[in-house]
Amino acid sequence: MSSDAYELAALTVRYVLCALMLLIVFRAAKGALTDSRRATRLRRLSPMTGLSGELIVLEGLGKVHTGMRYPVIREGMIGTSRRADVRIRHASVRRRHAYFQLTEKGLHIRGHANTTLRDAHNRAVRELTLHDGDRFRLGSIRLMLVLNFADVTHRRARMEAETEGARDFELFHEGNWEDATQEPISVERRPKYQSKHDDFFDDFA
Repeated sequence: MSSDAYELAALTVRYVLCALMLLIVFRAAKGALTDSRRATRLRRLSPMTGLSGELIVLEGLGKVHTGMRYPVIREGMIGTSRRADVRIRHASVRRRHAYFQLTEKGLHIRGHANTTLRDAHNRAVRELTLHDGDRFRLGSIRLMLVLNFADVTHRRARMEAETEGARDFELFHEGNWEDATQEPISVERRPKYQSKHDDFFDDFA
């Protein structure tokens, strides 16, 4: 290869690398601007919407780890889009997966377009209303809703329903011993065990 051709190839590679660097910087700046606008919009809506609770990941996959928390405002969209109010970046979640709104009955979630959700019993539904502590599936991600201002009555009833079956198997439940009276065992009621050596020991009695 001649020196002129080598210099031309080196110059071409240099320009290509500079173009790639400019493209990376441009995309990073665009993403930062989008996030900044979204944060500004959330701060502007914060006095009107407020933070109603959070979604906790119970079963995660890939980048969505178990235990991750997503803040939930009063109304918005769930999806992978940058404009989503609750952004869950997973392959099973669509860009616009569902819309949610906090109502007097709970957090109402409705699937976008033909998107389906799954309730706590893994049944496919188009929409559902969640209360504090309810579970559901969004794609392959299993989530639990935790509300900041939960209905204490509903929470107590849910806890009692979940522990109702377990109480039947408690051997040492305190309530089972409140009215119990111990009856002395008489000599006549004691079990008598016979042995072939009883006659031998009776001679020394």
